[in-house]
Amino acid sequence: MKIVLLKAALATCLSIIASLAICWFVLSMAGSEMDWFPVIMSALCPLLIAFPASTYTFYQNHRIALAHAQLEAAHKELADVHGDLAIAARTDGMTGLLNRSSFIADLDEIGQRGTGGVLLVIDADDFKAINDTHGHLIGDRALCSIASVIRDAVGDTGIAARIGGEEFGVFVEAASLDDGLALAEKVRLGVEQLVFRPTWNEITALSVSVGVAFAETKADFSSLMAVADDQLYRAKRSGRNRICAPQLRGSGGRLRAAIG
Repeated sequence: MKIVLLKAALATCLSIIASLAICWFVLSMAGSEMDWFPVIMSALCPLLIAFPASTYTFYQNHRIALAHAQLEAAHKELADVHGDLAIAARTDGMTGLLNRSSFIADLDEIGQRGTGGVLLVIDADDFKAINDTHGHLIGDRALCSIASVIRDAVGDTGIAARIGGEEFGVFVEAASLDDGLALAEKVRLGVEQLVFRPTWNEITALSVSVGVAFAETKADFSSLMAVADDQLYRAKRSGRNRICAPQLRGSGGRLRAAIG
């Protein structure tokens, strides 16, 4: 408000100066001289008219500017909330990976490019035993630890998601089968090397089994998932903590055994 009054006072002073100048010019052209009456009137009229009018005008401009700033702040806050909601709608709330629906949509969209790729279906081994022994909160911690290994292994090379309770999916576009197997082994070994403590004085071993599916050209979730899921259960039946792919049928072992 002080700024408004200051601006109004300045505008009033300028009005008084302009009024005095006009009055002097008119009287000079008429051959008269300035005396106290025209001086007082030249100052009084702007003071009574210009100051209130200027104060009102500047106050309204100030309110408009303030409202505009508040509107911009609200718009930014709304955009931030919209962005947060968009991220929340695409991600799994516990692990921070993509959720199942977003993963399927992204894979199908990428798969239509015709560049192929590999799908890994990763399942935590003996996870029910962790929940039954230590409770679901510890189980959630275990899943988050596995998700962290997957996130670090995949990086920016592909997309990763939690597609089920203790099941994760990874898709890497234009990757070869060897690339997929190497990534699967990186995840398997990373989980195997985790030091997971359900309690401060106890360490529980974690492991995952991985089913791999490969597409040379166009890829879609349903087709790849059917193959990868079958390979995942083959890995489970073969002893867990293993990687299986259709091209390695008969090996049934870990990657290092499968390619040996």
